[in-house]
Amino acid sequence: MQTTRYSLRWLAMAAALVATVGCAAKAPVRVAAIASLPAEITVREWPYWVDIPIQSTNQDRVWRTVIDVVGERAAIRIMDREGGYLQTEWRSSDVRFGQYLTEERMTIRIKTSEGRIRMGIESRYRGTTTLTSRLINTAEAGWTGIYRELQQRLESGS
Repeated sequence: MQTTRYSLRWLAMAAALVATVGCAAKAPVRVAAIASLPAEITVREWPYWVDIPIQSTNQDRVWRTVIDVVGERAAIRIMDREGGYLQTEWRSSDVRFGQYLTEERMTIRIKTSEGRIRMGIESRYRGTTTLTSRLINTAEAGWTGIYRELQQRLESGS
């Protein structure tokens, strides 16, 4: 009887240890920074394109706003004002995939006649050329801040 009691205690302690380790190993829950998109987006083709609706049809104003917002947060690699095209350099991000940090770059295409800005996002493991399989939509991702700020600044159309 004494042996059975000890065996049950050991079994209960082992089950508690497994439950604790199992909970600690789970990935953190990600909260979406842009509510219209999931927190984790499976990407089949890079760049991943999202549209930022705008009301302004003033190409010059939209261009200046895009340069201001993007230029504050990332180094601009390519810029074509006439074509409404811009691409950033790769920039480190605080987004993690397991033990790996990531970096991202953006491509912007201004389409005022269509009432939108197209933002292409690419994400890769930091220091490599290997693209990730998912795009993370959280506050830690730099692209979400640019998306939200462009949307806020250009929503009035003035």
